Amino acid sequence: MKYNNIPITLILTIALCLSNIQTQAFDLFEKDRGKPPPPPPRPIISAKRQAQLPNPFRLRQQERKTQKSRKPLPPQKDFLLRGTSRIGDKRMAILKGPDNKDFIQSLKDNVRTEIKHNKYQGYYLLSVEAREVQIEYPTESPCRKSNEEKGLECSQTDEGKTAILSLKRRKALPSPKKPPPVSKKQKKRDQKKRQQQYKGFKRKVIKDEEVPPGMRVVRTPFGDRLVPKK
Repeated sequence: MKYNNIPITLILTIALCLSNIQTQAFDLFEKDRGKPPPPPPRPIISAKRQAQLPNPFRLRQQERKTQKSRKPLPPQKDFLLRGTSRIGDKRMAILKGPDNKDFIQSLKDNVRTEIKHNKYQGYYLLSVEAREVQIEYPTESPCRKSNEEKGLECSQTDEGKTAILSLKRRKALPSPKKPPPVSKKQKKRDQKKRQQQYKGFKRKVIKDEEVPPGMRVVRTPFGDRLVPKK
């Protein structure tokens, strides 16, 4: 039998059909036919690698310890501006401290100057302008809460490191209330009261012949009295 005349393409086609028939017959009787493929195996992590991975439980414990170790900030110490003055290149600020006592702090040539007060170490006077001064607070005790009524404004750009004090205009004092007008009946009652008070009063009269030498008489509605001559 001669195969020289059979084309090579026909031979390849027949071989491919036989291969598909065998594959279909094999899949037809397989028990896992139609199921999705199994997931890829998880990568095996060595014990050394597992020890290097962060532990969420330990991280939470560290965060709690860090929060507990942070010390609470001390109470904020505020100043109140009483007034400002300038003499040549020397400027002065009249301040009221947290202890409600006034003191004067000078500033020369606008150079950052530490407030020279035993109770307020770490506070610096930065500038003195008309009706306004700038104070630098310590890092461990920043200015956190502004007070518009006292003219205190904490800085919002440098973590409360500085504060501006403004001289607030005080409200005008109310005028004193005028007493109500006195009625005629009240005047009569007051007059009778005075008459009763001075009922037994006798006005002292000093005669001229009773005046000793070197003295003179001063006559008043309540009586006469002697005074030395000048």
